[in-house]
Amino acid sequence: MKRLRNITRFTYEFTSFQGWRLTLCRHQMHFTRYFSDRQYGGESQALEAALAAREHVLALLRSFPDEPQRAFALCRSEQREGCYPRGLHPRKAAEQG
Repeated sequence: MKRLRNITRFTYEFTSFQGWRLTLCRHQMHFTRYFSDRQYGGESQALEAALAAREHVLALLRSFPDEPQRAFALCRSEQREGCYPRGLHPRKAAEQG
């Protein structure tokens, strides 16, 4: 299994949410994104999306090593605009599965 650093599994018995949470922290700035099993078509697909998102965010952090707020802002704007890194759009993942 791939390393799950910065990725946590969330399974709640009494709610409908099941999925993965990506959390990164740099210079006391936090970035969190959730990957629902339902949105991505299953547990393994949601995990793959979370791993790909982690690599994307880490690449942005390497591009802006002293400006994590800029890297996190870019990731948030991509999420709002629906511009996901390749293979991360939840609707497409669910339709393909």
